[in-house]
Amino acid sequence: MKNIGRTVGIVTGLMFSGMSFADSDCPHTSYDSGYKKQLPVVGRDELIKTSTPLFANGKITCVIGLNYRKMSENEKLRIETGSFKDIKYRIYYTDGSGSVQGDKSSTLDTIKDLHVTNWSTGCKVDGMEDKHWCYIQKKDLMVGIWKDGKSFISIGSEHFPKSNIAIRVDQKTPSTASAENGFNNKQTTQIIEQLKTGSKALTRYQEWPYEQNKDQSIDLYGFAEAWEIINTVYQNPN
Repeated sequence: MKNIGRTVGIVTGLMFSGMSFADSDCPHTSYDSGYKKQLPVVGRDELIKTSTPLFANGKITCVIGLNYRKMSENEKLRIETGSFKDIKYRIYYTDGSGSVQGDKSSTLDTIKDLHVTNWSTGCKVDGMEDKHWCYIQKKDLMVGIWKDGKSFISIGSEHFPKSNIAIRVDQKTPSTASAENGFNNKQTTQIIEQLKTGSKALTRYQEWPYEQNKDQSIDLYGFAEAWEIINTVYQNPN
């Protein structure tokens, strides 16, 4: 995809829209340490529009705490937690952001997971078109579903002009593309299939202004499940 790194940066700043299901009753409610009893509780607009969990054993919890952006109200966020095919996940209904277990020892606890890297998730909405796209990311590797439903793979950011990006899964043949154009549809499909069954990936790109390779090794634990989870999130608003 052309200029995916630049496009990701632009779209990230766009605002979300959507009706708020957080105003409805929640089966479970918890209050964080910032909650102010004397202030009103306001639900946030949500991208994920469902009154039931996305997955069979998921649990929806409303977390209520101080809205630090306004300081004059509490905000109510709906969060789904659970496990999918024995892989733990946490998804925020506001924008699809969250975490999917990316290490065997991961608990998805912020403190306990300081030394492990999980798959981060997220969705963005193009305010001009009211169309969304979603992704999972670990280190320099981002894999997602674009606004037209096509999959994409992005490696790194702030690429050096006319440089290439590359990825190698296990001992398979590396896949290479120009940083400007990105991987084509055939390459993307093939790489995703390799990621689903692989154990590790090596990514490479050149970051501006340093014209030298930047390599990262990525543990693929939980990728297949994270990919299914983000596809479900992507399809939910439709």
